[in-house]
Amino acid sequence: MTILTATTTVEYDATQHDVESVTVYQKNRAEITRRIKVELKDGQNDIEVKYLPACIDPDSLRVDGIGNAIIFDVIYHSTSPSNTPKHDPALTALHKQHATLTANGNILKHQSEILRKYSLSLTGRDATPDQLTHVLSLYSTNQAKFDADITALEESIKGLDAQIFAANAATNALDEKLRALSTDVTIIVFGQGDGIAELSLTYVVTNASWTPQYDLRATIAATEKESSAVNLHYRASITQSTGEDWNNVGLKLSTASPLQGTNVPTLSPYCIGPWAPPPVPRPYYPPGTVMRSAAPTRARYRSAEPEEEDRSSFGGAPGAPAAALPPPPPLMSVRESASASEGAISTTFLIPGQSSIPTDKIGTASAGTKAHKVSIAEIELGEVQLEWIGVPRDLPSVFLQCKVKNTSKYVLLPGQTNIFMNNNFVAKSTIQHVSPQESFSCSLGTDPSLRITYHPVTKKTRSMGSVLTAKSSTQSFEQRISIKNTRLTSISPLLIKDQVPVSNDARIKVTVMEPKELLQAAAAWKGKKGGVQARWAKGADAGEKVEEATYESSRGVMEWVCEIGPAANVDVTLSWEVNAPEALMWMKV
Repeated sequence: MTILTATTTVEYDATQHDVESVTVYQKNRAEITRRIKVELKDGQNDIEVKYLPACIDPDSLRVDGIGNAIIFDVIYHSTSPSNTPKHDPALTALHKQHATLTANGNILKHQSEILRKYSLSLTGRDATPDQLTHVLSLYSTNQAKFDADITALEESIKGLDAQIFAANAATNALDEKLRALSTDVTIIVFGQGDGIAELSLTYVVTNASWTPQYDLRATIAATEKESSAVNLHYRASITQSTGEDWNNVGLKLSTASPLQGTNVPTLSPYCIGPWAPPPVPRPYYPPGTVMRSAAPTRARYRSAEPEEEDRSSFGGAPGAPAAALPPPPPLMSVRESASASEGAISTTFLIPGQSSIPTDKIGTASAGTKAHKVSIAEIELGEVQLEWIGVPRDLPSVFLQCKVKNTSKYVLLPGQTNIFMNNNFVAKSTIQHVSPQESFSCSLGTDPSLRITYHPVTKKTRSMGSVLTAKSSTQSFEQRISIKNTRLTSISPLLIKDQVPVSNDARIKVTVMEPKELLQAAAAWKGKKGGVQARWAKGADAGEKVEEATYESSRGVMEWVCEIGPAANVDVTLSWEVNAPEALMWMKV
């Protein structure tokens, strides 16, 4: 004989219990874990967890148990708060009091108006001087009392308005909170005897994400005995509007992408063949349209030619000009592929201690959300290599770049970087994906200790040729650049970039006159050190060997590699000639 026991229902209000741990993902996801301690009865227990976030993914619900109990089922309920206004006795009493005070104020204003009109109607012919004095005294006393009573009522009404506004705001906030926390979960547990059980409820919510941010602090050596150092403060900026607060939680940050799909793509057949134009659509004529003959065309009178030859070779209509057809596409078309990024292995950062991140309002625009920053790590980057770069043709400033190595165990994800140099904020930059033990470059902004002057270019023109030879014109240009180092330490390497024109016409020839290094083989200066050396700049696709850069491959861009001592000056000069026929005028294109 089977004995049926009654089902025990236990309600658990999630708003009264804190979340235990949170794992935040970069792509609009967070995994929440709650610890629920309940007192179970022998037999079936229905544990109703109420007021969970509305943005829960129902498929992500997971429950684990600790104790002498068996979990049978987990049921998801999405509840919607009632739109019917709730009866609030306190708010109703405030409205009644407001109406009473308003009515009393209207009565006083009416009485005051009657007294004022009566005083205006009274004249000296209607009363004796004594009576007139008595009326004026009575008016003054009563009118003052009316004014005081009306002012007091208006102040009381303002106070009631503030109370009513606060009560309405509290009611709206409660309604908004109920809308944000409109998910209930029922956990059916079979208890094997009475006792305490601990359940772990895990679920995934949207409206939460994190982005990496960095503070890069560089200390540049002020003397030859000091050394430069770069420190990187690795932070995370977290935003969440899930509807529930995360108070004193164990926080993890993950680079994984949950719910992104794990099916391996299938390639469709990739077929090629001869191109065929789309068929020419026939014109549409509504029913009942009367067709009339068109004016004769030239094709009608070329009776000596076969009718087939009058058609386009692509199947066009007779008489249609070949130029009206679209040009054929390439014989082989390539389908654009979607962009891909590496991410086979995810990284998880465990934030030490406890973190508290309150929720923002549901539906808040991204510009109004509050970002909460947590610290991931402080990294002392090693192998600091400094490099100064100036392009005075465009900007009379020198930029400082550093090349460092990520000697930590952390992966640096793409993110915005605040640059501090010698404890002064100088610029904003970005860091791309950097793996451990990988080197990367980062701009430190402009260095005001290096002053660069781009002098006006000088130009000279001379003509050559005779009666027997074609006359030509040669224009000589000279550009001088001055650099001053105000530091007490040497600067090396300093790259000063400039350019000479590149001709796109065989009649116009460009010849570099100075610096002389550009006229020599690149290997001639490879072993030199110190001072100032000139070379053609490598393009973005050039190899590691410097000698591969030429006038043609660099498109006329060259650079001086300088080493400037403390408080020293350096002048460099670039000169070139442009030779062209005298009758040919040339310009920048």
